[in-house]
Parts: sequence; C-alpha cells; structure tokens
Amino acid sequence: MTAGRVGHAPGVHLDLEPFAVAHGFDRFPLAVPGLCFNPSCGRRFEPARAWQVYCCTACRKAGEREFARIGTLAAPALLAWRAGKYETRDPDLRDIASAGRRYIGNLQTRWVQSRAERMA
Repeated sequence: MTAGRVGHAPGVHLDLEPFAVAHGFDRFPLAVPGLCFNPSCGRRFEPARAWQVYCCTACRKAGEREFARIGTLAAPALLAWRAGKYETRDPDLRDIASAGRRYIGNLQTRWVQSRAERMA
C-alpha cells in the first residue's frame, strides 16, 4: 500500500429508508412490472420476485452503472445546495447553493431525456 492511501476504509452507511419507501412512492412505481427498467432493453419478462425490475443480470448491472454515474455527478451539487440552502449572511455560499440547485435541475432534465431517447 502506498503512503497516504487507506487500504480498507469502511464504506459510508446512512441509516435512511430508501426514498421510495419513506415517501410512499410505491403508489407511483418507477418501473412497470414485467417490463425491463433498462431503457436500452425494454424487454417483457416474467419477474421472479415482485421487486424485480430488470430482465437479466446484464440489464441490472447496466442500471447499477447508470445510477452510480448519475450519483457521482449529483453528489457534489447536492452537498453544495444543502450547505448554502439556508444561508443568510454569506452571498458566495448562497451563490454556490443556487448553482448546485440549478445543476441538479439540469441533470434531472438531461437524464430523463436520455432515458426517453433510449426507450424510443
């Protein structure tokens, strides 16, 4: 191991319920049961479990990569937005929070558009 690197650092564990569970999102499911959630696939399949949204392992892994990529893009902007969300004295921090909020809005729009284009 090289100096300055942590070899086996513990991962971040947040004690939060998934958003879908915490906010009653089950009434408005993101995925259609039996239709692959991977927009590049969209194949019909028979779910082995009620919560299954991907038709195969390859589609599930593609979905995990997509969510990880979006999360990596979103995390810094979310932190910036939160850091200055209620700021009343520091205009620079308010500006960073506003920029974070705008970035998240743009990211959401582009991601949804990208998924829609891949579904077409």
